[in-house]
Amino acid sequence: VRTVRANIVTPGDWIELDLDPATRHSSIRRAVRRAVVRSRGLASDAVPLIALLDRTSRLAADAGAFYCASRVIEDAAGGALVATVVMQICQSAMAPLPGTLSLPVGHRCAALAAVIGTDPGWAAANIRVVELPFVGPAVRLHIEDDAIIVQYLVPLVGGLADVVLTFTCPCPPYARLMTALFDTMAEGLVLHYD
Repeated sequence: VRTVRANIVTPGDWIELDLDPATRHSSIRRAVRRAVVRSRGLASDAVPLIALLDRTSRLAADAGAFYCASRVIEDAAGGALVATVVMQICQSAMAPLPGTLSLPVGHRCAALAAVIGTDPGWAAANIRVVELPFVGPAVRLHIEDDAIIVQYLVPLVGGLADVVLTFTCPCPPYARLMTALFDTMAEGLVLHYD
């Protein structure tokens, strides 16, 4: 059985969240202290930020994520916004039936995009197949409402599973900027097969 590891590069002011329940809370407290040092205006939001990041990390771990990182942003109104990226491996909706050949990756992506496009839950999403420089074709979903969700579904070799990158940010004033940042981070995705 081959294992896969996935890496992305996040900007230096992003915080990798610890997904281990035994060490999660203390590492998040340290991360929020570092964010407050960078931006003193976040000091009054430190306790709610710790609770939010702890919850984000716990939910990511519960969903099977192997990577989670966040960026705390001080907004113009003096509050805080949190952008997050989560990576997990999920069973592919386009997995081949036992004993059948897997479609080429580009075809799997096109079929997956078509299936997602018929789902009423994704009716507001911009769905398309894109080429990521280091991994090839992927399905990109983008929703912008009161928040931004950008998701990439990257088929793995063998067609049974996908790496799912989910970027979120409740930041309408920064929607275009954060979407461009999320797309740039996804373009740096690298997969390693062992």
